[in-house]
Amino acid sequence: MFELSPWDTLIYTLLILALMFFISKLFIGSPPAVRIRDNKNGHRWSYTDFVINFPLHCNACETFLLTATGQCCTVCGAAACTTAKCIRTVDRKVSCKSVSRCKSLEEAKVKSAQPARHRWLAGNLPLDSTCSVCDDPAGDGPGLRDLRCVWCQRSVHTQCKELLGDKCDYGKHSNLIVPPERVVAKQGRTVASPRRKIISHLLLPTDNPQFRPLVVVGNNKSGNSDGAAVLAGFRRHLNPAQVVELGESSMEEALEWCTLASPRQCIVLACGGDGTIGWVLNTIDKLKLSTPPAIAIFPLGTGNDLARALGYGSGSDCSEDITRVMSDVENAKIVDLDRWKVEVVPKRHLRIRLPTTTIFMNNYLSIGVDALVTHNFHKARESPFYLISSRIINKLIYFSYGTKDVLERQCQNLNNKLELYMDGKKIELPEIESVVVLNIPYWGAGVKPWELGSGHKDFNFTPSFSDKKLEVFCVYSSFHIAQMQVGLSEPHRVGQAREVKIKLTGSVPMQIDGEPWEQHPSEISLQHHTQVPMLQMGTRNAVS
Repeated sequence: MFELSPWDTLIYTLLILALMFFISKLFIGSPPAVRIRDNKNGHRWSYTDFVINFPLHCNACETFLLTATGQCCTVCGAAACTTAKCIRTVDRKVSCKSVSRCKSLEEAKVKSAQPARHRWLAGNLPLDSTCSVCDDPAGDGPGLRDLRCVWCQRSVHTQCKELLGDKCDYGKHSNLIVPPERVVAKQGRTVASPRRKIISHLLLPTDNPQFRPLVVVGNNKSGNSDGAAVLAGFRRHLNPAQVVELGESSMEEALEWCTLASPRQCIVLACGGDGTIGWVLNTIDKLKLSTPPAIAIFPLGTGNDLARALGYGSGSDCSEDITRVMSDVENAKIVDLDRWKVEVVPKRHLRIRLPTTTIFMNNYLSIGVDALVTHNFHKARESPFYLISSRIINKLIYFSYGTKDVLERQCQNLNNKLELYMDGKKIELPEIESVVVLNIPYWGAGVKPWELGSGHKDFNFTPSFSDKKLEVFCVYSSFHIAQMQVGLSEPHRVGQAREVKIKLTGSVPMQIDGEPWEQHPSEISLQHHTQVPMLQMGTRNAVS
C-alpha cells in the first residue's frame, strides 16, 4: 500500500486548501455595486409596439416600421427592421449611448476637463421637434430626416448642424445627468456573469452645487405593465446606468449610487406604488447611508396614497412627459416624512413564545374590515386566474370584495377583540369594524378621512406627516367606507398620539401600507423611528 510521508501529507493538504480557496473566490460574487450593461457591442432592442404615437424608420434601410414589424433601442432611440441584416447594420454603424468612457480616475479627470460633444442620431425625431438653430419644424417627411442629440435632446436640421457647433451641455436637465466621461467602469467578473462591468468611481463636478444625480428605480411589470416604457423614457434622457430595472439588479445595487456620489445627495425616483417606496426606504435604512437620498415618486400603483400626500397625483402611466417629470423633480422641495417602527409581540401559544416581528410603517396601519378587503384582493392577485394587470380592474376587485363584506360583516364587533392605548391611556371604543392608525393625510386610495365632515373642528390640531404624531380613527362597517369614499360620511375620530399600542385577543386581518395578513393574538406597539427626506411637488406642479 502506498504511504505518504508527513511532509508529503502537509504539502498535499496545503495544495487542496489553496485549491478550495481559489474555487470559493471564483464562485463568491463581488460586493454590492452598480452593475452596468455595456452598450458598446450593440443596442438594447425592444419591439416597437408603441409606434402609433412615435413613428419610426429603420436606421439601416429607412423603411417605415409599422406595429410589430420593427425594433427600437430603449436607450438611444435607434430603430431597425426585424431582419438580422438590419439589426447587425445598425449595431455596427450607429453607436448607442455610452455608460462610461473611462477606465481610471486619471482618465476621467482628463476627459471631464474637455468639452463634451454631441452624439447625433439620424431621424426618428419626436413629432413636435423644432430646430435649435432656426426654430422651424424638424424631422418632417418620410425617411430619416434631420438629427437629434441623444444626450441634450436637441434637434437640428441637417443643414443647420454646422451652425450649432459640436459642444454638448447635456441640455436643460444637465444637473440630473451623470456624463459618461465622469463615470469610471471596471470589470466585475463572476462565474455567473463573466462579462459583467461595474461602476467603481464617480468624478462629480465640485463647482456646481445644483448638481444632484437622478437615479430611477422600477420594475418593467409595474402599473399596467407601463414600467418598461417609463424606464425606457428615462434611459433616453439620462445616463443608462442611472436607470435600474429591479428585475435585473437588486435594490442594494441601485442605492450604491448614493455611496458613490457621497457627499453629494442623490435623488432616487421610485417608479411604482406604495410597496416600491417602502422597499426603497427599508433598504436605505438597512444600508445606513452616510448621505441618504431624497425620494421622489412616479406613481404606478393602485392606491398611491403617499404619492397623493406629496403632490404627485393619483397615478401616472407611460404617456407622461418625461421632460416635465424631470423638471418637476428639479423644482420640488425637500420635506421630512415620519417613519414608524411597528413591533408585533405574539402571545404565548402552547407555552411557546413566538419571535417578535418588527415592521416599518410610512402611510398607515389598519386592523379590521379594510385590511380584510385588501387581504382578499392580494389572494385574488396571486391566483393563476389573475391574468390582466390593470388599475381599473384592481379597483373593481376591491369594490367587489367590499360589497361582499357589506353582507357578511366578518369583522363585526371588532371592539371586543382589541384594546386601544394612546400615550398609555386606554380608549373606550364603540361598536366598530376597523381601527386605522394614520401617518399621512390620505387613506383608502384618495380619501382624506380627517377632513371629512365637520367633526375635525372638535380637535385643535392639523395632521402632518412630519409632526412625529399619529392620528387614530375608526370605521363602523364596509358600507361606512363606501360612504367615506364619496364624501357622504365621516370617520369616528379618536385623537392624536405619539405612541399607540393595540392588544389583540383574537385573530383579525391587519395591514401596513397595503401589505395585509391574518394577525393572531398579540401586542402591537407603534413608536417613532426616524424621518426621511422626500421631494414634495408644489401646488403648481402637482398632478390632480
